[in-house]
Amino acid sequence: MIALATALALTGAGGAFGQTPFTPATGPTCKDQSKEGFGLWTCPGPAGYVVRFADEGNIVSLTIAPRRAIEKVQGPTAQWRGAGKALGDKVQWIMRGGVPRAAVIRTWSRVGDDEREVQELSVFAINGEKACLVSAVEIHTDKANAAALARAEQAADSHCPEK
Repeated sequence: MIALATALALTGAGGAFGQTPFTPATGPTCKDQSKEGFGLWTCPGPAGYVVRFADEGNIVSLTIAPRRAIEKVQGPTAQWRGAGKALGDKVQWIMRGGVPRAAVIRTWSRVGDDEREVQELSVFAINGEKACLVSAVEIHTDKANAAALARAEQAADSHCPEK
């Protein structure tokens, strides 16, 4: 019985679904490399992965990669015109076999000719050293958190397109 409980805890209660730990996107566990007028910080995730955030004022970006590869990544995972808070306070990770395979991060952006502010749950697929934006759920959508998690679970089983 204890072995069954341990197995369920390690694989996630849903069987097909993996674990979904949360890590901070700001705060004391993050390494701050900011300079005057340019925010740059890297926060640890599970299994040796990190998320590097950059905020230049009107342009915001993030990069997801293993810590050992973050300096070698060519360009950010995603970049957008920031608005409001620009980035949420935490990252939700979707794990497969103890390795991050997708992530969900709250983002604020400006879109359209009227530059309206949009708040979304951005969904990223992670394939080893490569990550990509695959979907976003507008935060005011009915059951937005559940929809973003479902999309992240799908993203965890897919691959980023080749560039």
